[in-house]
Amino acid sequence: MNKLKKSKKYLEKHGLMKYLQDGVEGQKKPDYPDLAHLHKLILERKAIKILEFGVGWTTIILADASRVNNGKVFSVDASKKWINVANKLIPPELKEYVELCYSEVRAGTFNGRMCHFYKSLPDIIPDFIYLDGPDPKDVQENINGLSWQNKRSLVAADILLMEPTLTERTFIVVDGRTNNGRFLANNLQRNWVIKSNANAHVTTFELVESFHLVKGRERILKKYLENFKKVKSFKEFKDLIRKSVRYIRIRM
Repeated sequence: MNKLKKSKKYLEKHGLMKYLQDGVEGQKKPDYPDLAHLHKLILERKAIKILEFGVGWTTIILADASRVNNGKVFSVDASKKWINVANKLIPPELKEYVELCYSEVRAGTFNGRMCHFYKSLPDIIPDFIYLDGPDPKDVQENINGLSWQNKRSLVAADILLMEPTLTERTFIVVDGRTNNGRFLANNLQRNWVIKSNANAHVTTFELVESFHLVKGRERILKKYLENFKKVKSFKEFKDLIRKSVRYIRIRM
C-alpha cells in the first residue's frame, strides 16, 4: 500500500476524510500524508494545549486530536477571510475544541535581524506548536523600508518571545518554512533536539532539559559520531550527508 492510500485509510478510520472533501476557491488541497502524520503525532504525544499559527485543513485535524486527548487547539491567523472559512469548515462536533483568534502581524526585529510578530496571541502555555503562518502579504509595516509585500522569506519570531516560559517536552513543528526553521534553530537559547526532514520540508523541535533526556541526547550524539568515524573517504562523507534526511542539533 502506497503512502497516499495508507494515509487516506488512517484518516477514514478516524472519521476525518468526510471533513476534507470540500474546500473553497484559493484553498490548498488537503495533503493527506501530512495530515495523517500530524494527527498521529498529536495522539502519541498526548498534547492538550496546541497553538497553531495559520488556519487551514490542519485546524480540523488538530481539533479532532484535541477531542481525543481532551485538549484544545488555539489557532491564530492574520486573515479574517480564512478564519471565516475555517469556522465554516470545522464540523459542529469539533467546535468546542477550537478557538479561532484573529491578530495582525507586524514587522519587527530580534537581535538586530528583521522578522515579524503577531500583535496578539492566545494567553496560553502550549505543549505543542504548529507553525504554518502567516502569509507574507499579511505582514504589515517594514524595517528600514524592507517589507514582506514582495513575498520575502517568512521569519516568524513569536516562539522566541515565549521560549522562556515553555515547559519541558514542548514540541514544535515548522511546516514547509525551512528558513524560519533555521532562524529558530540559530536563536533558541534552551536545550532543544532539532530534526529536519529535507524531503518533507519539515523541521521539528523538542525541549528536553531533564537529566534522563539529556542522557538520551548524548546516546544519539554518540551514535552519529560513530557513523562518521566509519567514513574512509570524502566521497563517503558526502554520500552520508546526502542520504541523511534529517539532522539533530544538540545544545549542551
